This record gives sequence, C-alpha cells and structure tokens, in this order.
Amino acid sequence: MQADLPGNPTKTRPVQWWIPAAYLLTLLAIRGFTFVAPLPRDVRTVLGYVLFWLALLGTCGWIALQKRMARPVRWGAAFVAIGAMAVFSQIDIINDGDARMKGWRWTWQAKPDESLATNVDADNTIDWQPGEFDYPGFLGLNYWAEVPSIGIATDWQSNPPELLWKKPIGAGWSAFAIFGPYAVTQEQRGTTELVSCYEAMTGKLVWTHGDEVRFDPGDLQGGLGGVGPRATPTIVGDRIYTQGATGVIDCLDARDGGVVWSHNPQAGEEIPNLLWAKSNSPLVLADKNLVVVPVGPAAIGKSSPLAGSLVALNAATGAVVWAVGDRLPSYATPVRATIAGVDQIIAVEENFVTAYAVDDGKELWQADWLGSSGADASCSQPIPLDGDRVLLSKGYGVGARLLAIAREGDEWTIDEVWSKPVLKTKFSNVLVRDGYAYAIDDISAQCVELETGKSMWKKRRQPAIGHGQNLLVGDLIFVLSEEGEGILIGANPKKYEEFASMPLLTPEGITWNNPALAGDLLLVRNNLEAAAYRLPLSAATGERATGESDNADNAEAR
Repeated sequence: MQADLPGNPTKTRPVQWWIPAAYLLTLLAIRGFTFVAPLPRDVRTVLGYVLFWLALLGTCGWIALQKRMARPVRWGAAFVAIGAMAVFSQIDIINDGDARMKGWRWTWQAKPDESLATNVDADNTIDWQPGEFDYPGFLGLNYWAEVPSIGIATDWQSNPPELLWKKPIGAGWSAFAIFGPYAVTQEQRGTTELVSCYEAMTGKLVWTHGDEVRFDPGDLQGGLGGVGPRATPTIVGDRIYTQGATGVIDCLDARDGGVVWSHNPQAGEEIPNLLWAKSNSPLVLADKNLVVVPVGPAAIGKSSPLAGSLVALNAATGAVVWAVGDRLPSYATPVRATIAGVDQIIAVEENFVTAYAVDDGKELWQADWLGSSGADASCSQPIPLDGDRVLLSKGYGVGARLLAIAREGDEWTIDEVWSKPVLKTKFSNVLVRDGYAYAIDDISAQCVELETGKSMWKKRRQPAIGHGQNLLVGDLIFVLSEEGEGILIGANPKKYEEFASMPLLTPEGITWNNPALAGDLLLVRNNLEAAAYRLPLSAATGERATGESDNADNAEAR
C-alpha cells in the first residue's frame, strides 16, 4: 500500500468552479456594456446571439474537459453542446430589421412562397393605358416618395381606409408600380422569380413573367436579408424594366409580360452578386433611350460587357451603351440630376458616392461615403437639393451628410456642409418639405433642419415603427411600419403630431416594402401578403381620385 508522503498526495483537488463563473460574469458584463454603448440596434442584437453561444458552448466545453468530474456529467455537457448546435442547424430563423428573431421554422418545412402557384395563364393581353394618378416605379420615380395632389382625411375612427382586397403574395421586398388600372411588382414563388401584373382594384393576377432563379441565402449573415427580389419595377410607356435579386435585368412588354430583351450578369458567374442581393431599381432616361443599372465588377479572371459599377443599356434593344467603374454597387437606386449645370447620374457605391455623365458615363466627381456592401450596407438613394447640394443618409449608426457641389471648367469641388448622426435611414429614404427632412431614424420618426442638420424632434412610438417606410402626402406623412401598421403623422417641423393609425398587413410578415399611392388607391405589401385600400380624402381634395382615367402618357425623363 502506498504511503501518504509529501509529493505523493492521495487527495484530488476540487473542481475550480470559479473559472466558469468568472467567464460567465465577464460575458454578462460585456452584454451589459452593449446596452449602454452607442451601438446600432442590429449590432447589439447580433452580439447578444454571439455571447449566448459563447456562454453555452464555453461552459459546456469546460465541463466536458474536466477529468476530475464524473464521466456522466462530462458526457452530458458535451451532449448538450453538440445537441444545441445540431438542433440550431435545422432551424430557419426569421429575423426582423434589427436581426431579432421574429419567428422560426424547421429547415425541412416549406416556406410560404413555395406553396403559391406559378403557372399563371400567360395568354392575357391587356389594354395598357396610363392613368391620371400613376405611381410608376420606386418612390414614384421621384427623389423621395411624395404624392402632393391629394389630402388624406385624418379621422380614421369614423372614416377608416376601406379594404378593397387582401391576398397572399410571393416573398420579396419589391414595392408596387402603378400604371392606369394595373399594378406591377416582383415576387418569389418557389424556384421562380416573377414579375407580376395585378388589377389594382381587385387584386386579380393578370399576367406573370418568370425567371428560373431564386435568391435564398443559407448562411446566417446573408440569411438576415430574406428570400426573393428587392427592387421595384420601373414603368415607362408600355415597357416594364426590372432587376431581380440575382441581377437578372428584364425589359417586358407591359401588355402581356412578354420578354423584349433580357440580361443575366451572373450567368457563368462572370459578375458576383452582393451579400444581400441586387436591390437597385432600374433608372430609365426616356429622352436618352437609356436604362441605367448598378451591376458591379467582374469576378477575378472573368470578363463581361456588363461589368461596371454603373451600366447603361439601350432601352429598346438592351445593347450595352457604356459601362463604367470597378467598385461594388450599394443597395441604393441611382438618380438623375442637374448639378452645377451638368446633366448627371448620382450613384451610391461601396464607400463612395459618384456622379457620372449621362451621355458617356464619364466620372465627374466623387466623395467618400462610408458603407460596405457586406456589412454596413447603404440602401438610401442620394437626394439632390436646390443650390447644387446632395443629401446622403444611411443607418448602422452613421446618419446623414450634406454636400455642396461646385464646378469650374472640368474641375469639381465637394464641400461638406454638415455631417451628423441624424436621419439614420437603414432601409428607408428621406422625405423633403419646405427646408426640412423627415425620415425614420433607426426606428424613430425624426425631423431635421436641412440647412444645419439640427434635429427638430424625434419620436419613438409604441407599437414601434421599426424599419418601415414613409410617403409624403400633402401636409401629412404616411408611415408603413415594419409590423404592417399604417400611421399618419404631420409634416410639421415644430412638433411630432400623430393623427391616425390602423393595421393594414399581417404582423406575422416583415414589411420592408415601400407603399404606393395613386390617387386615393393605396397598395401595400410585405413578404407574405398584399392589400389595397381606398384612403378617405379630406374635404379640400374635392372629388374622389380613381387612378383609372385615360390621360396622356405621363412618362418623363428622369
């Protein structure tokens, strides 16, 4: 029998529980710091997930490696860690705009869009005519979403919006473009990405065009963006121009959805997609017969005539007219403007905002603008203002920047008027009225003085606006919240005024889609359903607007 001698102890040292306790307390302290630090809400949410998994896997891993502990305990800890990872790998998380879990489903369960039919009768040919109150593309084809010609009644208790129809729709974040009695959007149904034409008043599906592509990222980061197309169709005359989530560019005959021309920049993997997919609506310059689309540079070792930060195509034939730039595009739609007397296209790109000449794509000027297409994405389009100024805005804690642009001969100068953490428009765009900017700053409504960048007011309401969208209608702002609630607030720089609200879409969906308004006809949608409402009009508006009269073609050069 071995003796108890110095250097040959028989006792086993106790398990040092202070180590995992200190580890967990450290993670808890880090979690507490994330709530007080000036971090964007989505970053705070993601860090919360990371800290949870570090706590679970770190603690279980430490226990599993403690040879002094009973074998069943160690095996149990290993089983918990491995089991948790195995179960999590089979769960499809549904996230909101702050990356918080909104819902979940098993990975083997069909997604809602996969149960919708795609075999729509394609033989329908419709009488395609403009209406009096068309809304023919993203933000109505304006620098900001505005319908100045009507006034909305604010007493929704006695005179609420009238529901005309509501129905399931395919996945995606595209909005409606309204032309005469028809509304066009993009949606994902199973393996087919559709451009769909509906009767605006009834919701009847008239025709569809399908491309056999599907954007459905499987990884955690890309998956936060969801399934389906993001851009909104652009309607000019009897042509519809679209860009799908994977980059497919289509020109369709509006009467039946027939293909006039089409490009697929990702065919053969020549031009890679962005992490959260292509989201830019085509910019159509009718007077130049051009369609301008952000595409992106070619992959390493590849080449393509479509490669370029910005590409201009012949609107009639689809032929490449010019392709310029080698920077990744952002998720924002480019705009056309006259700055310092020069006709130009202003595009937000990765880490830059750049202006290009309309005729040949020559770069005119550029300015730094923080943004990574795979991290802190830029989604808000630039806004040209009077006095040769350009307003930029974005989320992820960045805010807004006002630039003053000047030119002497071929020399351009860019001066910063102000840069402040205001107007943090993550998925939305700024509205401008009478020298003030209105926006959804993170998840709050905000008004900012354009001249100085001073915040006039900021309101965080409950239920939260979330990462919704907004639309300027006369003296009012119609807000469509992330939960599908319609809210009327005043375009008043002196104070926040809320006049009315009501749920318009199912809260189970995620409403990142922009609303569209033609006369008093409001079309809204999210990733699960679409709906049409008649808005009550104020007495000053006069006769009810129908959005269906046969006026002259209102397509203009942008």
